[in-house]
Amino acid sequence: MSAILNAILCWLRDFFGTLKDIVLDSWDSVLSPADGILASLGTGSLSTPLIPDQYAWLLGATGMSQALAIVAGAMLTRFVLQSVPFVRWGS
Repeated sequence: MSAILNAILCWLRDFFGTLKDIVLDSWDSVLSPADGILASLGTGSLSTPLIPDQYAWLLGATGMSQALAIVAGAMLTRFVLQSVPFVRWGS
């Protein structure tokens, strides 16, 4: 009896391992076009500073960066909450 249960357990482990591999392979094939598109994008513009150093120092010294982060977080929260179905936009 123990040998039969052990055989069933081994078969189930193999089955679910194979099922997991199939799901991961299919998900990888779904995401491969997006991966190709993202790989073709250049990253040169990511290294250039958007704000000059003099202004960045002033923004950091006055706490403006934290204030902008708080405002952006509040706007994102408002957008997410208004995206809930049956909630009126524009309030």
